[in-house]
Amino acid sequence: MTTNLVNEKGTSVYSKKALLRVAFVLLVFALSITILAACAVDDPSEAQVSGTGIPVASEFQSFYDDKGGLRVFGYPITDPYEDFDREVLVQYFQRMRLELDPDSGQVLIYPLGEWAYEGSTGAAEEDLIGEETPGEEFTIEDEFLTFYRAADGQALFGNPISPQVNEGGTRVQYFDNACLEWHPEAPLDYRVQVGPLGEAHYRLVGIFENPGRSRPLDSAAVNEAVILSNVIAPILYRGDEQTIFVDVMTPEGQRPVTGVTVDAAVNYNGLTKHVELPDTDGAGQSKGVLDLDNIEPGQKVQVEITVSAPGGAEIGATTLSFMSWW
Repeated sequence: MTTNLVNEKGTSVYSKKALLRVAFVLLVFALSITILAACAVDDPSEAQVSGTGIPVASEFQSFYDDKGGLRVFGYPITDPYEDFDREVLVQYFQRMRLELDPDSGQVLIYPLGEWAYEGSTGAAEEDLIGEETPGEEFTIEDEFLTFYRAADGQALFGNPISPQVNEGGTRVQYFDNACLEWHPEAPLDYRVQVGPLGEAHYRLVGIFENPGRSRPLDSAAVNEAVILSNVIAPILYRGDEQTIFVDVMTPEGQRPVTGVTVDAAVNYNGLTKHVELPDTDGAGQSKGVLDLDNIEPGQKVQVEITVSAPGGAEIGATTLSFMSWW
């Protein structure tokens, strides 16, 4: 279900929705550096040439610029493509998914906050920040409320659907269309950030559908590549498998690179384990399950990803991290 941008409610207190999902409530630790870098860019046009190298679609450009640009949406991570089931034009950004209704020409925001929080049993009592509001209602408070008001949050983010909770050391609150995070280590004006739910949703739902990708390039013709990587569980719980996703593209970010060998060096508890992922496919993508035997709670796991062309020449590398917790 797509949430319309305009909602007639104007208060900061709303009714609680049904119990929501925990599978992706925690946010992508590996993207924290990218988020801070994105926040430092004031000109929205930078999103067309930085990061992924994918431009904001012309159909969304005015809305993107008017509603906060890079600060709110992050970089585009896909070209626009048609969702034929729902008959809308879609473009994913790091933090949101925008859609265009062909009949009305209205830009809509997909309810990624509901998606991320759906099906959970709510926050554990020890993870609540302050007390849960009586009457099953949620309020927006403190710095979140300041940012929400300044960003026209009612139209962009929708209603709050959770209290403020502590997730892996980060203060988070969920809304219909997004989540807000508190990063006290960031510059003063960027301590409230929009969580990267667009990235998480695309990784789960759309990464292997290859929407709007440019013609792939064989790795034999590439000397240098850019790597985008992510894990399915930024905070890994007991008994869960950890899946890693890797995108390999040309440096300008326009063409996926096929046939690249992908090695993941997994470092934790003083050990290093190498996991060889499948070669990148026709969309320049690879995924695999990491070997995490004997991992203990509260450990930081660092994954060093190296990609190599035929013959073994390294053409790119990146690093991401996640935590174990139970």
